[in-house]
Amino acid sequence: MKKPVKTKILLVCGARPNFMKISPLYHILKKEKVDVMLVNTGQHYDANMSRSFLDEFGLKEDYSLKPSRKTPISQMTDIMKGLESVYKKENPDLVVVVGDINSTLYAALVAKKLLIPIAHVEAGLRSFNKKMPEETNRIITDRLSDLLFVTEESGVRNLMKEGIHKNVYNVGNIMIDTLKKYLPRVRTSDERFYFATLHRAENIDDKKIFGEILNALEIIAKDRKIYMPLHPRALKMARRFGYMKKLRKICHLLPPLSYSETIYYEKNAVLILTDSGGIQEESTYLGVQCITLRAETERPITVSRGTNMIGGVTKRSILHAYARFKKRKTQKKRPPIPFWDGKTSGRIARVLKKARL
Repeated sequence: MKKPVKTKILLVCGARPNFMKISPLYHILKKEKVDVMLVNTGQHYDANMSRSFLDEFGLKEDYSLKPSRKTPISQMTDIMKGLESVYKKENPDLVVVVGDINSTLYAALVAKKLLIPIAHVEAGLRSFNKKMPEETNRIITDRLSDLLFVTEESGVRNLMKEGIHKNVYNVGNIMIDTLKKYLPRVRTSDERFYFATLHRAENIDDKKIFGEILNALEIIAKDRKIYMPLHPRALKMARRFGYMKKLRKICHLLPPLSYSETIYYEKNAVLILTDSGGIQEESTYLGVQCITLRAETERPITVSRGTNMIGGVTKRSILHAYARFKKRKTQKKRPPIPFWDGKTSGRIARVLKKARL
């Protein structure tokens, strides 16, 4: 415990999930006159999409890195070198990282090497699937962090099991801060449809798993139209595996969506089918039924207290979950999840301003 964190905070982000999580914290720190700077690592798969998200959330970068996209290793090297330069120039009192993307881990590693304290927003989530790159990112980032902000009680328990007891704060879900801000702007539709998203490497880089998911969606689509924004990675792999014709037959394909457009489809859907962690949380808050196209979730509260169910990645398991959904004529209203109230960024800001590291 050496000095108060009050002079300079660097917020590091790099892809769409980061932008929507960092946005409310960035704005509240700015409002409270904290010296805060935003660093965009440039990890996002599409520079133009990255710019559109930043603009939509009103985020102004102080630094924007331009890493190589030739290989994952070259991108990692470029991002870490770029962050080292920024950290040395700005000499921040604290680096804040969010979520579990690769840039989250890179930013934490560089900060630790330079002896800069680290805060991790969305700490403690565990899928217990070591094959997920995000799981490795979560575990190592939490080990390196000095302040850990969790979204749900399972995060606290996970950290305690790993021997992390100090400076752990259950502040709630910062994604809900962003959702509550933008939700009033989203129109309501009378159309009855399903909404699907696919982007995880373990699902779409595996031809068999990708095919199993499509086979299940093909049957589900007989009941209602399925809208699906096609992630660039999903587009690439669908072309490689020869699945584009089938995808077009099954789903009404959409281009990559803005945040507000995504919330429109989530809000108005009868059912969401997704492998996205954030959409599991948003659907729970919105009260929309969700089938997660994975064998597990690092967000168990969305199952135990939300609208989510685990569908797996086989045709049989997904259709079994879908049959369960169809039997639920109405969704029983559940009590709100603690601290998923749109005030998480304020709780984090109060801790950051008082912290001594």
